[in-house]
Amino acid sequence: MEQKNQKIVVIGINHAGTTALKAIKRANPTAQVVAYDRNDNISFLGCGIALWVGKEFSDPKGLFYATSEKLKNLGININMNHEMLKYDPKAQTLTIKNLKTNAIFEEHYDKLILAIGSWPILKPGGKSIPGLIAQKDGKPIPDRLNGVKLTSGIHLSKLFQHAQGIISHLNTPAVKKVVVIGAGYIGIELVEAFFKAKKDVTLIDFENRIMPRYYDCEFTDDVEATMKKSGIKLQLGETLQAFIVKNEQVQQVKTNKGTYDADLVIMAVGFLPNTNVLIDENGNPVIALDPRGAIIVDQYFQTSDPNTYAIGDCINIFSTAWNQDVNIALATNAVRSGIIAGINITKANHNERIAFPGVQGTNAIAVFGWKLCATGLSEVSAKAILGAENVAASFYQDTLYPPFMPENHEVKIKIIWEKKSRRLVGAEIGSTHDHSETIFMFSLAILKQVTIDQLPMIDMYFLPHFNKPYNYVTAAALIAAGILTKDDVIYPDPYEKGQKK
Repeated sequence: MEQKNQKIVVIGINHAGTTALKAIKRANPTAQVVAYDRNDNISFLGCGIALWVGKEFSDPKGLFYATSEKLKNLGININMNHEMLKYDPKAQTLTIKNLKTNAIFEEHYDKLILAIGSWPILKPGGKSIPGLIAQKDGKPIPDRLNGVKLTSGIHLSKLFQHAQGIISHLNTPAVKKVVVIGAGYIGIELVEAFFKAKKDVTLIDFENRIMPRYYDCEFTDDVEATMKKSGIKLQLGETLQAFIVKNEQVQQVKTNKGTYDADLVIMAVGFLPNTNVLIDENGNPVIALDPRGAIIVDQYFQTSDPNTYAIGDCINIFSTAWNQDVNIALATNAVRSGIIAGINITKANHNERIAFPGVQGTNAIAVFGWKLCATGLSEVSAKAILGAENVAASFYQDTLYPPFMPENHEVKIKIIWEKKSRRLVGAEIGSTHDHSETIFMFSLAILKQVTIDQLPMIDMYFLPHFNKPYNYVTAAALIAAGILTKDDVIYPDPYEKGQKK
């Protein structure tokens, strides 16, 4: 049963907010729905920024999958360029500022969804970086887009406007040397984009290898080797200390081990929940937050305030691999949380609400000729989270097809499981070809708590056009479970190194 004519306010209209608005209206067409966003655009696919920078396409219209007009046609009151300044859950009111007119007004709600997202980290390790923030008279210069103005030449990568700024700067003749700070997904993808733009690229990260939380070294070593062959300077294991600025323009990036010339810099060291607005004047959160500032929600995405739901990058979401709530900032998680919260917030009877089953953090990346995908936890992450003594892992590498097939290629796979329960907690796959759809099976397996002993018995077909009698997943699972050895599953090659004699 839906709550009739209730007023639902949604703050934030990107992946999570857009999905929630549609779900609300489909579940309860009579609901009065009002939405606010401080930006002037919605539904921007930030994951496409590197492709745009790398000139994989020229028209960015395809990076938007929804419009304000379409949401308005559903009967939703859309208000762009409006920022929430204050949230009072007791009074069920919001203080809103119109960023175009500077008018400030109060908005009342019956139910509220917070989809306020995340924001790039500007203080890595909690430390201010000299030269990062532009200043006047010793004070940071305010900026409507970023909150504070960054030194000229330093860019963030999240919003459409960020992408526009990067591309505009990149196209100036003076830009020859680019420094990317942060070797996560965004950093690596942008490194490739700048490489394609024929720039001299340096990558800096305090970790000793790239993407260390997503993949183990069996996969990252391949990508690093290709990056080095391409001329990318990998300055790993180095801590950012300062930006050297001359004439109000960044000139160099200084770490604890060296100084690097820079005409353009990308600051991509990660994200934090964008929840400062939920802290009152006394420094206390008005709803429950975790130590990193993520909003704590239940399985229905309801916060500690019964009239408020929260979704997307600003929340802790239940991970079936971790077996606990954790802040996992992925667009896929945002969309699913928006669907569930949008449905649940319309239900008058709480028994009709839908419980969220959890996520696995499934992800993928295609860079420098490599296509990697993963779900759950890597071996390194699993040992750090679950305890090294509680985790087992098995790595396997094989060709995809039988050796008599005219075309073939290698696939790498790693399976991670918990020793005591035997449940799967992670999987990684890497190849120069796309095998990302296989990771969906592992995602479902983790969700359903499939064990390493059950995995080899999953029904997987064989046909030479597609795989081997023991395909790489079955072979890896049989070896991991201790049922067979590598010698038992390898297809006999009648040719020397796969070549006819």
